[in-house]
Amino acid sequence: MPKKPLDGLIIRTAVARIPGAGYIYAADPQKEAEDIPHAIILKLKDGELIRTEANYDAHSLAIVSQPGPGLIDVSGPGYYSAIMASGTSSGDIFDDSKPAPQTPRTGGIRSVAAVAGRAFAVGLRGMVYRFDGPKNWARIDDGLPDTFNAQAIHGFSETDIYVVGREGQIWSYDGRSWHHCESPTSVTLTAVKCAPNGLVYAAGHRGVLLQGRNDQWDIIDHAETTDDIWDLEWFMDHLYASTMSNVYRLNDAQLQPVNFGEDSPKSCYQLSVGEGVMWSNGEFDLMSFDGLQWSRIV
Repeated sequence: MPKKPLDGLIIRTAVARIPGAGYIYAADPQKEAEDIPHAIILKLKDGELIRTEANYDAHSLAIVSQPGPGLIDVSGPGYYSAIMASGTSSGDIFDDSKPAPQTPRTGGIRSVAAVAGRAFAVGLRGMVYRFDGPKNWARIDDGLPDTFNAQAIHGFSETDIYVVGREGQIWSYDGRSWHHCESPTSVTLTAVKCAPNGLVYAAGHRGVLLQGRNDQWDIIDHAETTDDIWDLEWFMDHLYASTMSNVYRLNDAQLQPVNFGEDSPKSCYQLSVGEGVMWSNGEFDLMSFDGLQWSRIV
């Protein structure tokens, strides 16, 4: 039996672009056990996986349209690549950013996300960076305390952004300054999504799911799961949430498990929405949803 491209590997993250196309970033468990920095990059196009590799632990992705079309990946230590239509560049966020912080920084990048088509990266100790082009990140976190350990970022626009993190903290950004939002929880928040319905959703440990905006936030008492929620996405007029074992859709303040059909995944973790498609990835499974039914990619 021929070896499959992901045999012996675990999926770190994935991002959908269009139906049948996107990117998968995987890892070799043996290299991870030996602390060898690496990422195995698989580009899905027309049903085929094209493999390349990187020498750093890229773990979070964002497809962008500003300042041009491309893919941005980041790693915990701050190494990144910008795979743009104009060419590919790579470097260290901390070296390639301005203005310099008062205290030198190393490590702690947690995730990157696209806001209005532009990549924003967040991390521990109150770090937020905006990608303005190859070798050019803007540090925009003046005003955030170094006690804020950010986990995720999203926004309606570049002047209406929300960042969530540990201890239930929520901060908003208006393009000039940061505001600490009143939060109804103290658990770690790991995901945030600014939805087309005008609400911001945040989720995290113990199944906590919030909705609100500015200083008005409510806990959604969905009563479905106490598992940690790791990701949120908005797809075809509904909010979806993912734990490590299942994906749920929010219907009338209730989370309901999605119907994967006969070929259910054994692992879930993250969600990604492209044009007309949503992906769910776990360590060993990658599923695609077109709004009607789920199908397996890996």
